[in-house]
Amino acid sequence: MVQFKKEEKEKHLYEYEITIEEEKVQEKLENIYKEASLRVAVPGFRKGKAPRAILKGHLNQNFIKDELARSLVPDALSEVIKEEKLTLFGEPDIDLVTVDEVQPLVFKALILEKPQTTLANLEDIEIRKHKVVIRDSDVDKEIEGIQKSRGTWKEKEDLPAETGDMVKVKIDDKEYAVMAGFAESESVLSRAVIGLKKSETGKFRPQETEVGKPAEEMEFTVTEVMRKEIPELNEEFLTQLNPELKTIDELRLKTRESLEKWAEDLVQIRMEKEAVAVLAKKSEIAVPSVLVDHEAKHQIDHFIEHIKKDGMTLERYMEITNTDFESIEKDFRKQALWQLKKMFVLQEYADKNSISVGEEEMKEELGRIAQRAGKEVEDVKQILEKNNKMDDLMDQKLQQKLILDILQKVKVKEMEEPLNIDQWKALEDPEEEMME
Repeated sequence: MVQFKKEEKEKHLYEYEITIEEEKVQEKLENIYKEASLRVAVPGFRKGKAPRAILKGHLNQNFIKDELARSLVPDALSEVIKEEKLTLFGEPDIDLVTVDEVQPLVFKALILEKPQTTLANLEDIEIRKHKVVIRDSDVDKEIEGIQKSRGTWKEKEDLPAETGDMVKVKIDDKEYAVMAGFAESESVLSRAVIGLKKSETGKFRPQETEVGKPAEEMEFTVTEVMRKEIPELNEEFLTQLNPELKTIDELRLKTRESLEKWAEDLVQIRMEKEAVAVLAKKSEIAVPSVLVDHEAKHQIDHFIEHIKKDGMTLERYMEITNTDFESIEKDFRKQALWQLKKMFVLQEYADKNSISVGEEEMKEELGRIAQRAGKEVEDVKQILEKNNKMDDLMDQKLQQKLILDILQKVKVKEMEEPLNIDQWKALEDPEEEMME
């Protein structure tokens, strides 16, 4: 039997001070010393026969305390959780207060209870279904993109570099390739090469690597300037692209069909996203701030690592974007709160509607992955298990099932006014809309 005191730190976050009676401590100590006596050699005594007072002098007292805590705390915590009928989210933080051989054992447990979620009624949720039309100009642009993707880089003879050219430069005997003109600052290399010809030299100042310490100016030599040559849209190009294509009209028709399918997929994805976003917005849940803090910190750390890979410090980023850390943190906290709310809402929806992913469904999913990868199912399974990705795959499959189930139950409003691709791209993201 344990005793405990409870303090609510915030909604769903509790600190329990739990006391294990001294009698239980003594009982456990007896077992610990008995087991230790069988392992520890005490001069003058056979193993298991040394008196406790003498044996104690041959044992590390931290070991005794650790064993006491290890053997008593989990059961005591489980007893409190059961008595309080708590549904935990994550593992409790344990802080040992008193661990002594002649006193009750006292520890504190910071427990985060899974937040209660009240789901909105799906019948009260309405989402929009847009229609995206494909224009002739969209087809033209797509074909131009296909042509550019099949272009080849050719050296420009005695001509200066222009925006879009590929320029090779030598810096300290090392060669680099940059795309001319694509940069945020006049000082960086991709801007510095514009207007220079092969064999000409220039200077640039790399972005600073330390706060308040500009990098030194560096000199470079242009070794090659190249411009991409775009193939003509003719019979030869069609044959290389697809031997079954005979005319440009056929290419345009195939391209239009592809774009229309792409547009349909975009509409479907947006509907799914909007359905979940509206459900999360209208459902009631109080997400503990400690969870938001943790998730926001994780996202900020990830963001800092990401910009570091691009050679930029957080300080430099804030300077370029004219922002401060407080604003960045506020934005990430907003994102973190939203992501957590969506997660809890989907979990509650799964529990309430008894939606899960069965063994057969996982086998089918593994089969599809194996077929796409050209591998055996067992090989795919082993790879996923080796990289600890099986749970991720199951979570993805579950989320797909949840979203499709939600989408079938909400009201769908067909939007009368069709949108072209430019208008579609200008639409506000449904999640951003719900986060406001």
